[in-house]
Amino acid sequence: MWVTGLPPNCCPICDATTGLRACGGCRVISYCGPDHQSSHRSEHKTACNDIKKTREKLEREEASLRANPGDVFLLPADVFNTSVGSFWGILGTRDYMRARNAAAHALLQADTRVAVKKALDHFLDMLRLCRSDNFGVRDIIPSLLLRLDREQECYDFLKWWATADLDGRYNWGDPTLPYLDIQGADVFEPVNMFSKHTSLPHLAMAALLKLCLYLDLEAYETAIENGDGEPDRPVGNLVRTKVRTLGMQTMSTLVERLKAQYHTLIRLVNDANPYFWSALVESEGARAMPSEYSPGSPEEADVALYYCGSAWEESEDAMVMIEADTSEFVRVYEAPIHLRGPEARPQQLSIGTELSREKRRGRGDSFPSAFKPPRPTCIPEDLFHSAFIGHGRCRIISLSDPKKVLVYVDGACLGNGQTASNPRAGWAVVYGPEQLVSGRLENEGPFGGAQVATSNRAELRAAIAALRLCDWRADGFDNICIATDSSYVVDGATGWIKGWVRNGWKTRTNGQAKNKDLWELLLGEVERWSSRGLRVEFWKIGRQLNVEADAIAKKAAQAPAVAHFRDLVIENSSTAAGISALSRPRILTLCFEYEDMFNDLHADLISQLSSKATMERSTTPENALQILNQEPPPSIIFVADGGLARQKKVWERVIDRLREGATVIVAGHFSSFVSKGEFDRFFARVGLPWRLGSYHRETVTLHRTAVGDAELARRLPDSYSQKAVFADNVSSSDAWYTRRETSREAAVALARVGSGRLGYVGDVNGEEKSKAVVLPMCGLL
Repeated sequence: MWVTGLPPNCCPICDATTGLRACGGCRVISYCGPDHQSSHRSEHKTACNDIKKTREKLEREEASLRANPGDVFLLPADVFNTSVGSFWGILGTRDYMRARNAAAHALLQADTRVAVKKALDHFLDMLRLCRSDNFGVRDIIPSLLLRLDREQECYDFLKWWATADLDGRYNWGDPTLPYLDIQGADVFEPVNMFSKHTSLPHLAMAALLKLCLYLDLEAYETAIENGDGEPDRPVGNLVRTKVRTLGMQTMSTLVERLKAQYHTLIRLVNDANPYFWSALVESEGARAMPSEYSPGSPEEADVALYYCGSAWEESEDAMVMIEADTSEFVRVYEAPIHLRGPEARPQQLSIGTELSREKRRGRGDSFPSAFKPPRPTCIPEDLFHSAFIGHGRCRIISLSDPKKVLVYVDGACLGNGQTASNPRAGWAVVYGPEQLVSGRLENEGPFGGAQVATSNRAELRAAIAALRLCDWRADGFDNICIATDSSYVVDGATGWIKGWVRNGWKTRTNGQAKNKDLWELLLGEVERWSSRGLRVEFWKIGRQLNVEADAIAKKAAQAPAVAHFRDLVIENSSTAAGISALSRPRILTLCFEYEDMFNDLHADLISQLSSKATMERSTTPENALQILNQEPPPSIIFVADGGLARQKKVWERVIDRLREGATVIVAGHFSSFVSKGEFDRFFARVGLPWRLGSYHRETVTLHRTAVGDAELARRLPDSYSQKAVFADNVSSSDAWYTRRETSREAAVALARVGSGRLGYVGDVNGEEKSKAVVLPMCGLL
C-alpha cells in the first residue's frame, strides 16, 4: 500500500501499470507504448535531457576517478575504498561530488517513485562518502524518505542529526565514530530534541511527520468510534502497527499528544523562519533554489520549500491542515513603496493653482449651520469615508449620503498676534487622502488693507479656502461639512455672525467685530453656494482629530510671505463644470470560479447594483489586475466567490486599493467556497483577526452602534433570518448583524482598513434582505 501522492510506476498519460517500458533517455519515466511517449515528449523533454546529461557526466567523472592511480598531493589511490567519509576534503574528488549532486537534483524533476528512489540513493551515498556534508544534502533526505513511505527511516534520520552534536564536539573527520546509527526510534516520543536552531527543512519535515501520525491515528480513533472497519484515509505502517497495542483510552491520549507535538513544531518552524509557512501555502509553479540566503530570510524559506514542498503536497490532507493551523502566523501584507497608500507615503504640500476669483461681501441672506452628529462621541471616520469620484480624484464622502462631502481645515500662527515678533501664519485644507492645499496667510485682507497675522485669522482663512477651492456642485455635492478644531470659527460662523450682521458688525459690548473682512467674505461664499444649492455646515472636532491639517498649516506659516490675497484651487470652474464625478460610481466584480452560479442566484442584486453604478466584471486574474491598475481605480470592489482567496497577487492589489479608499465587499459565494485556512489567511493578510465561524441558519439582529450613522441604520433591516457562514472574532464596532449583542460571530461585518472599508456578508443563499444590506455597505442608497 502506498500512502503518499507518489503512485507506483505507471504511464504518465494513461496511468497503466503493466507492460511498461522506461524512457531510454532519463530511464525513470515509463510508458505503455510509443504513442503515449511521443505525446508526452514536449512536456518531458527538458527534464529528460537534464537527467541524461547529468547522468552521463557523472559516469565520466566516476570512471575517471576510479581509473586514477592517485598521487601524493591531490588524490589517494583507490579513493572509493581508502577515503570513505572525507571525500570533499580531497581536491581530486570534488568534480565527481559536484557531478553527483547535479545528477541527483536533476532526477527530482521527474516526480516518479523510481526517480525519487534514485535521487535518494545518490544523496545517501554522498553522505557516506562525505560525512561533513558540504552540499547540505542532509536537508533534502528526510523529505525523500517520507515521499517513499519510509517513515521510520525519516524519523531516525531527523533524530540523529538533532542529537549527534549537541555539545559541538563531534569529529566529522573521524570515520570510526557512530554515524547515522539510530534505528527504530520511538516516532511517538516528545519533540524536545528539536529547537528553532534545528535545520529549517528538518523542522518542517518533523512537523509533517507528526501531522501524518496524528491524522492517521485520529482516523483510526474515528473509525472505531463509528464502528467502521477501516479509516477513511490511507494510513502509514507505523500507525497500523501501533494501533494493535493500544486501547481506546490510550489511543485518544496519544492522538492529543501527537496533535500537541505537531503544533509545537509548526511554532518552532515559524520562530526559525517567519516566511516559510506562507511560502508553502501560497507556492505556485516550479520552485527555484536561491544561490545564497541568510537564516530567517525569505530566501531560506524558498530553499526549504524546494527541499520539502513536494512531500507536504503529496501527503493526504497535510496542506489543508497546515493552511488552517498556520493562519495565526500570516504576515500582514505591506505594499511596495511605489504602491503604498497616502498614509504610508511621505507627506507633501500641495499649493494648488493660483486663480483670481470674484470676492463679494456677504449681507446675511444665508448663514451656515452647525453639523450635529448622531452621537456626541462620533468622529469623522464613523460617518465619512474616502472614495474615488473619477478622474483620479478622491474625496471624503458621507456613508449615508453620497452628495455630502467633508473637508478638514485649520490655521496656525507663529508669534500669534505680536507685531513686534513679526507673526507668520498659514492655513490648510485637507479634502482627501494625500489631497490637500495650503498657503501662507496674506499680508493684506481679501478687500485690501494690511492685517496682523493671528491664529484666528488663519483658521478663518482656511474655511474660506475650502469654500473657494473648487466647484463643489459640479462634482455632484449638495452639502459640505467643514471640520475644524477652532471654536472661534465654528461658534462665529454658526452663532455670533448673525448678531454682528444685525448690529452693523458690532459686538454685544458695542465693539468692532474682529476680522470683519474675512467674516464678510466667508458669508459671501455661503450665500453664493446657497444660491447654487450647496448647504454649508461647520463641525467642531477635537484637536487630536485634526492633526494633519494643523501640521500642514504650521509648515505653510514658514513659507515665503504673500502680499495680496490669492485663491488656490484644485481645478478651474470650466474644467469642473464638465465633470459629474459622482453620477456613476464604478464597481469591479471579481468572479473567478462560479460566474454562472453567481448570475443565477444573485440576479436581483446584480440588477440593483447596475442601476446605481457602472459595473465591470473580471473572470480572470489578468483582467482584474489590469482594471485595478487603472487610474482612477473602481471605487467599489465586489468579491463574488472564493477565487480571490487563491489569487495572492490580485488580493494584494485589492488591498492596495482598499487602503487608498475603496470599499471592498466580500459576499456572493465567497463563504461557500473557501476552506477554514483560506478564510482565516484571507482576512489576516489585511490585518483583521477574523476567523471562520459556525455555519447555520439564524435570525440576526442589527447593531446600530456598529453602523454609526443613524440615518443609514434606519434604512437597514432591524433583523432577518439567513443561513450564513459566520465570521468569528469580529470586534463589536465592526459587527453589523449578530445573533446576540455580545456575540463575537457576525453574519455581516464592516471594518475600516486604511482609508477604505472592508465588508463581509456570510449569507449563502442570497436572501432578499441581504441584498438590502449590500447596497448601503457599498454606499449606494
